[in-house]
Amino acid sequence: MQTEDEYSTTFAPTSRFTAIRTLISIATQEAMALKHWDITGAFMTADIDTDIYMDLPPGYHLPP
Repeated sequence: MQTEDEYSTTFAPTSRFTAIRTLISIATQEAMALKHWDITGAFMTADIDTDIYMDLPPGYHLPP
């Protein structure tokens, strides 16, 4: 759980391109089918029961 003093840290799990190429190579050699889902809003509609702390990007101004 993220605490109030850690709101400036983020975590975004990513993979190296070589790992993706290796996976595609193995799947091709084994005649396997690959499926891909691009779920961009998976966490956008989730219920949240905790406070979220965030800063606005530099240069952004709230409308009046």
